[in-house]
Amino acid sequence: MAASMVRFESRTVIRRPASEVFERLADLPGYRQWMHRDGVFAGTELTSLPPIRAGTTYVDRTRMGRFVGEVTEHVPATRIAFSETLTWFGRPLTQARPSYVLEADGDSTVVHHVAEAELYGPMRLLKPAAAWMSTRERTHTLASLKRSLEGE
Repeated sequence: MAASMVRFESRTVIRRPASEVFERLADLPGYRQWMHRDGVFAGTELTSLPPIRAGTTYVDRTRMGRFVGEVTEHVPATRIAFSETLTWFGRPLTQARPSYVLEADGDSTVVHHVAEAELYGPMRLLKPAAAWMSTRERTHTLASLKRSLEGE
């Protein structure tokens, strides 16, 4: 069965240096301290040894299940990307690929965020709900990231 794609794209400015924004995004176990608590996210645990870099593996616990993930790109202060898969009973339901491109702008950072998800099997039937949930989660994640760094 073919996959169905959901895509989210956004841009925000955070009044902190790109190195600090990158450090926050790369600190996967630290997400629990700044991530919003009203969504599907419950926590992230590393499944490979630090330091976090391309190839680092982790598990995101969510209300939908466990996403098994890997850091696919890790360029300090510039780019970080992930690939994570949600499976149920050994079958993939969703493969998500969130990425962040950071652009220094004086003392601030322009954060370009793109998240794509491929939906498989029964999740394809839920594409409108998945698109809504993805938009909500990604928007809240960016707002939480900004708030955690700017202290608002």
